[in-house]
Amino acid sequence: MTFMSSQEIAAPRGENLFLGCTERASHAGGICRNVIDVDETPIKITIADTVVTARLADNSTARDIAAQLPLTLTFKDFNQVEKIATLPRRLSMDGVPAGADPDIGDIGYYAPSGDLVFYYGDVGYWNGIVRIGRFDTTMELIEHQDDNFQVTIERS
Repeated sequence: MTFMSSQEIAAPRGENLFLGCTERASHAGGICRNVIDVDETPIKITIADTVVTARLADNSTARDIAAQLPLTLTFKDFNQVEKIATLPRRLSMDGVPAGADPDIGDIGYYAPSGDLVFYYGDVGYWNGIVRIGRFDTTMELIEHQDDNFQVTIERS
């Protein structure tokens, strides 16, 4: 099993806080924040003639979308920080946090609207966001796409 590296940061007195949930953080009794579990599923994302790679996390929401692959979706820009596409059906929310603060390069699911989201800017914490994966590349290709661009997502 592969684990993300962790970065220890300031935490409440007497507690360990980690960015990135790892085996070390979990066994040390640390608090995990803004976390993607990482028994990862590699995927490829095709935009026009360009293929980029990403990884899906090990959570119920990510497993639910992985079961639907391959998917071809139409994305549009939202607030100049993310690209969104409506999924064919809602995804499982079993056992996931109520919300998240996604990082640039994350793949997310926004439960209130049922959208798949590619984050290329900082959106902050929102209830209903589930972090389901991460791009292996920069977000320049995604960021510079005009509205209504087609994306095919499939397992690698």
